[in-house]
Amino acid sequence: MNARRQAPVLMEEQQALSAYLDGLLQEIAQEEPPTAPPLPEQQDRAPQPVVRPAPSPPPPEKADHGPPSWAAERFQCLIFRVAGLPLAVPLVKLNGILKMPQQITPMPGHGPLFMGLAQHQGQQVKVVDIARLVLPADRLPGQRPSPGHLILIDEARWGLACDRVEETLTLDPESVRWRTPQGRRPWLAGTVTRQLCAILDVDYLAQALASGRWD
Repeated sequence: MNARRQAPVLMEEQQALSAYLDGLLQEIAQEEPPTAPPLPEQQDRAPQPVVRPAPSPPPPEKADHGPPSWAAERFQCLIFRVAGLPLAVPLVKLNGILKMPQQITPMPGHGPLFMGLAQHQGQQVKVVDIARLVLPADRLPGQRPSPGHLILIDEARWGLACDRVEETLTLDPESVRWRTPQGRRPWLAGTVTRQLCAILDVDYLAQALASGRWD
């Protein structure tokens, strides 16, 4: 009886995740490079003083178009799942995989995004509920299994909690729809159409988490 009740719920969740991935694919397909604004008409006028704004910290590096530097040639990615959503992290940006520690030290004053601190080889790893970052609130399942593993990034400073680790893929840059800087999801490096998974921009993710400014 319970299995019959759970089946429609699981189907609805899978359909919602499929729709979300389709939305990511459509978003990337529709992105276009910005057009330069038209030049103002030249007029005879006295030269105006040049006002230089104060320098601001540079944003995370992103190529204007095409694959990032680590994907200039064939590359490998590790596929893992969070709340049913398949994500991929490039192996060149992966610092290890851990089984979810039984004990995590809570972080007072932090939101539910930061689950706590875990110990790994004498280093404190900040455990992040990555599902809360990449999925809209209405896409998060009501009941989620306990995370099974941590995906370590940024010199193992951050651990991304995931349901399970799946497989390693070798990809050609041409098989990925790469995100352009005009996309609304800066955590997204690109999507793999055949496997229907989203590749994380690990550099942006680490910088955003460290700065506390997450879009």
